[in-house]
Amino acid sequence: MRLNAHAPLWRLVDALAAAGWGDLRDAPQSVRSYLHALARLADPRTAVVETTDAQAAERAGLSPRTIARARTWLQRHGVVTMLRRGARQGLRGVPSLLRVTKRALVSLLPAARRAKDARARRRAARPGGAARLPDPNRTQRQPFPSWRRKTAPPAAPPSSRPTEVRRRPSPVQERLRAEAADAAATPPQAATIAAVRAALRPLSVGAGRVGA
Repeated sequence: MRLNAHAPLWRLVDALAAAGWGDLRDAPQSVRSYLHALARLADPRTAVVETTDAQAAERAGLSPRTIARARTWLQRHGVVTMLRRGARQGLRGVPSLLRVTKRALVSLLPAARRAKDARARRRAARPGGAARLPDPNRTQRQPFPSWRRKTAPPAAPPSSRPTEVRRRPSPVQERLRAEAADAAATPPQAATIAAVRAALRPLSVGAGRVGA
């Protein structure tokens, strides 16, 4: 996604941070922390924020004096413009009205990305670096295996497969096999089947009478 001045302020600041900050890389760390705090406090579309140095210091985790120096640095470099200076009125102060110049942040992005790529290539060129990658700034991603698919080891060739040990059949299994072989060898004759049916007929007739 290409960013321009119409993008939200927090997205521009995050993109600049991901690109290595560019010209802001050599600035004090308080400058970048203050810019992060403004990106969260300001309106995303207009980039206008109404805050005091003390409020921004609480958000950035710095002292108000350090925030004042960071604001002065950003104003001098055209990143922040003060629309209304704050003032003290008794116990309650009037916050300053600031605007972050989104066009200035957008103009920093191309050089910041080029500088980041150059640093990545220098790291890759060192001994043990990823010099084989065409773009050291990009990590080659491998697809994750499906959690349903199980990775099985490659099948061994037939000559190297272990010989399966077969168990000897039990005596009961041997007797059943012998009876099945005898029955298959000598099938019953028609006369034998008729004699069995004649012997079972009185039993079936007696059972019918008992049931009646």
